[in-house]
Amino acid sequence: MATTVALLGVKSFVLGIIAENKKPASGTPWISGGGVVTCNYPSDPTVFLGFLSIVSLAASVVVGFYAVFYPYKGKYVPHIVFFRNKTFFVFFNITVQVG
Repeated sequence: MATTVALLGVKSFVLGIIAENKKPASGTPWISGGGVVTCNYPSDPTVFLGFLSIVSLAASVVVGFYAVFYPYKGKYVPHIVFFRNKTFFVFFNITVQVG
């Protein structure tokens, strides 16, 4: 589970960096009038790469939640036990709020 979360997170990060580096610097002015200029941008893969990055991040979050609450050897741990631990509670809340 940890490996899957890590790989999906790294994939999301790498795709996000590639998308940022591949975006076009500027567009070609296409229509101007009324104080507004509309630019025509060449087709590029940044939107698709950004979408893949978000999907990978969402999959990482889903697998991460599943890993936290997955039954160990068929036995469920009551959720209240997790949240009694102050360190787990703090880091879990930070993760939920950031993710």
